[in-house]
Amino acid sequence: MSSEAKTCQSCRNQFTIEPDDFGFYEKMGVPPPTRCPRCRRIRRLSFRNDRDYYRRACDLCKRNIIALYPAADDSASVATSAKEVAMAGKPTETSASWRIPPVYCVKCWWSDAWDPLQYEQRYDPQRPFFEQCREIFEKVPTIAMQNDDGVSSVNCEYTTDMWYSKNCYMTMCGWQDENVFHSFHAEHTKDTVDSSHIKHCEWTYECVGSTKCYRCSYCVFAHDCHDCFLSYDLKGCSHCVLCVGLRNKQYCILNQQYSKEEYEVKLKELRLESRASIEQHRKKFSSFLFKYPRRYAQILKSTATTGDMLTNCKNAKDCYFGNSLENSKFIVLNDGAKETYDCNAVGHPELCYENITSDHSYHCAGTIFSVKCREVFYSSNCPGTEHLLGCAGLKKGSHVILNTQYTAEEYEKFKSQIVGDMRKRGEWGEFFPVSMTPFAYNESLAYEFDPLLREEAVGRGFRWKEERERDYKVTLPAGKIPDTIGEVSDAVLNEIIGCTNAGTKTKCFTAFRLIPDELRFYRAMNLPLPKLCPNCRHFARILQCNPPQLWHRTCACNLHTHFHGSTSCPNEFETTYAPDRPEIVYCEECYNAEVA
Repeated sequence: MSSEAKTCQSCRNQFTIEPDDFGFYEKMGVPPPTRCPRCRRIRRLSFRNDRDYYRRACDLCKRNIIALYPAADDSASVATSAKEVAMAGKPTETSASWRIPPVYCVKCWWSDAWDPLQYEQRYDPQRPFFEQCREIFEKVPTIAMQNDDGVSSVNCEYTTDMWYSKNCYMTMCGWQDENVFHSFHAEHTKDTVDSSHIKHCEWTYECVGSTKCYRCSYCVFAHDCHDCFLSYDLKGCSHCVLCVGLRNKQYCILNQQYSKEEYEVKLKELRLESRASIEQHRKKFSSFLFKYPRRYAQILKSTATTGDMLTNCKNAKDCYFGNSLENSKFIVLNDGAKETYDCNAVGHPELCYENITSDHSYHCAGTIFSVKCREVFYSSNCPGTEHLLGCAGLKKGSHVILNTQYTAEEYEKFKSQIVGDMRKRGEWGEFFPVSMTPFAYNESLAYEFDPLLREEAVGRGFRWKEERERDYKVTLPAGKIPDTIGEVSDAVLNEIIGCTNAGTKTKCFTAFRLIPDELRFYRAMNLPLPKLCPNCRHFARILQCNPPQLWHRTCACNLHTHFHGSTSCPNEFETTYAPDRPEIVYCEECYNAEVA
């Protein structure tokens, strides 16, 4: 079968379905997609909120809790957005505003104090199936925060998508972590603050895309390193500061080799305990870094793979932030996927399609936070289940449609009928329409990977939530935060600290407080207190990673000492560096010839 060019129903751009893709869709029993990979990703991620939390009461035990959902709909914001879309005369999937279902705290939701089958609903063949799914999703109680605090995790109440962890705070998308704060996508990591996409790290601060690092700070793409500071793309290094592209080096500053004694003298002169000094070094390092070529992609120990920040992958195409992927495509944030397309923030799925967080699941499609599932379709928050269609809130069980229990024979009969009806309406194989997401675009994970402007998001049918007024009474302005941690007393734990970006950056908290564990961390690492709020620090780290999008480019190397001799390098590749960016981008062969 040959490739097929199609026009995306959302953005109207052209995209291509490759021959191998048709084989996957046939295995899944779904038609080819009608939207391009990027629009499919945006639609899925709009159903996930990681960072906008609300204070409210649990609708079962009435305890005051923190939740991903407010106590009531922000109907004014929704109505404004819908009106703007109508006035613009653009096609949209927006319909009536989302009605928030009952919200239960983590312990109540995981308990046996309620029965999700009491919300059973019979299928109506005269109505769209997605419309009936929406009714189920709006009436079945949902979990306040997507974590297992008090079940398999300890002291992780203020986290999202956090599992089997201990003492974590404001960390999203992680598992088997301990003492990890204000971080994103951390695995098997301990004693870490303000880091993203890290694995098997300990005592790390402001690190991105790094693995097996110890006592490292401000490092990007560092692997198997310890005691490194403000460096880029290091492997097997120790005691390196302001360095780029080093391999198995120690006692280096600005890529210059020193003896241990010389290094220690120079290190004291750098005054890395001072915030003012660190800010000066970061500016200097930014200019220094641009002099060096960049590898076209951070892909390690992989074959036949495209994307970025991938390790141990085989035949993974257009994938990002993943490990051990095989025969998979269009995945962002994943470990261990096999024969899986279009899934996000998911671990070890097999033969899965268009899912959000379907860990350890097999042959599932259109699911949201439904882990350890088998043959589950178009369902939300249904862990440990099998043979479901259009369900919500089931924690066990099988052969259920719209939360109605059937025998195995009845289930197969009704499922066949519903799938046939969905095919006729163009629903089967598509993810839920954006009108069904409970979150506004700018409070969803889609906004972090694809930060659309308000007008564009609304024009595409998404809701938009206006920034909440924050009237925090700042007691410690950013300009008065001590320069070193040695100047900070325990009294800082009672302060409301102003963010440097207050009033100038979207999603800025404007102010923040420290928890005792953070203060202990800064003291142990001899690091100054931050001047930015946690949200501003998070979005600054996002900018250190390229967007999950590929461009075709040619290697920029023209060095005569490389394999291509006196001519420019002929190697071509798919890269996340857009053609108009200023970085010098090399192919793998030329880059490896240059790194020390």
